[in-house]
Amino acid sequence: MENPSEVSLQTVAEKAPITSRRKLNTELEDQMPKPYLARALVAVDPECSNGSKGHHHNNMSVLQQHVAFFDRNKDGIIYPWETYQGFRAIGFGIPISLAAGLLINLTLSYPTSSGNL
Repeated sequence: MENPSEVSLQTVAEKAPITSRRKLNTELEDQMPKPYLARALVAVDPECSNGSKGHHHNNMSVLQQHVAFFDRNKDGIIYPWETYQGFRAIGFGIPISLAAGLLINLTLSYPTSSGNL
């Protein structure tokens, strides 16, 4: 019989082959402080354990910062052309940016609207 503590630390499940192809970083605690702690204001990784250098969070959550990037005119509403501009700003080409502007806004506009249509 397998030791329960050894089983709970396994990173590969034989019947889920993807778990053997996507290796987990088992040394994360050596690379950044408290990797298990969810951060509210900064997105951290082993290369940037304190978040992006020089980035100001303005007391917004990481999700709010992400959304604020796409709200190009800062009016609290993200229009398809702002999504397009945001995708262009991070280096995507015109076709992908157009598709993202349409698809993202079509799928998220109703569930995130403040009133009834």
